[in-house]
Amino acid sequence: MSTLHAPPRMSAETIPAIDFSQYLYGTRQERADVSRDIHQACRRYGFFYLDQHGIADDLIDNAFDAAREFFDLPLPERIACKAATGLQNRGYQAMFDTQREGEAPDVKESFDMGFPLADDALAALSHLPFYSRNAWPRDPAFRSRVESLYFAMLDCGHQVLRAMADSLGIDTNFFVARCRQPFTNMRLVHYPPQPKAQEEGIGARAHTDKGLITLLLNDANGGLHVESDSGAWIDAPPRPGALIINVGDLLTRWTNGRFRSAVHRVVNASGNERFSIPQFHHLNYFAEVNPSDIPGGGESVYPAITAGEFVSAGFRRDRKSWRT
Repeated sequence: MSTLHAPPRMSAETIPAIDFSQYLYGTRQERADVSRDIHQACRRYGFFYLDQHGIADDLIDNAFDAAREFFDLPLPERIACKAATGLQNRGYQAMFDTQREGEAPDVKESFDMGFPLADDALAALSHLPFYSRNAWPRDPAFRSRVESLYFAMLDCGHQVLRAMADSLGIDTNFFVARCRQPFTNMRLVHYPPQPKAQEEGIGARAHTDKGLITLLLNDANGGLHVESDSGAWIDAPPRPGALIINVGDLLTRWTNGRFRSAVHRVVNASGNERFSIPQFHHLNYFAEVNPSDIPGGGESVYPAITAGEFVSAGFRRDRKSWRT
């Protein structure tokens, strides 16, 4: 896995685009062809654009409107939406909270919602990180718009995971079956214009995502950069109508390094406020991630781990609020 450094130059490469409609609605051969293309993109780049993903435009537009309205609220109203318990990725996350010790903070603020659980399931899991009630602002329309996109993206992500499983020659539902009662979260992110000196922090520092996969929606402002295998940044500008999919650390471990969890960053040099909506797909907290479960990867180079413990350790490293 790449180290979290800052490659010094930009690459002329582009990340691939894949038409997902042929997997959703195509013949067996067309589905196999899409799975093969996803496999190749995950091996080389760890990122790809997903065209024709099936999520309605109005769901996306409504959620971006909700994000802009939320971050226009007075700060006390945003803070009132913080999670009621610690060690959560729900509710409001303040500007500069994402920061590794000794490094500049990320210049962003966010709002997260997680998978809503029934009362009995929540009672059984609430002692763990990530499992709590969602913390909503007073406007009920906000919740409706955000939840509608959350579930549409959740369904799309499950289809992508099925295509990935097909590409690895394992049961189609291998990953999805382990996503019951997940700690999957969707995040509305606000990036103010980039500070003139990058030493003061950038939108999102160079990092890898911790979970299985991430589905990402961006507004019209660019700034996402993906590290290539040669150590340069690949620009990943917004592509109208497309999602961006990237591999997370858990999937890299599970595939024994075959799928690449690529280092990426956000530099909002547009001069505008920038908004994005990623959904981070996670497993059940207790799911075991063991490379030996997936044939064809050779001798395991990663030990078996528990998904929730691995991801929560990453949060403790990366967030001031989790460390304190």
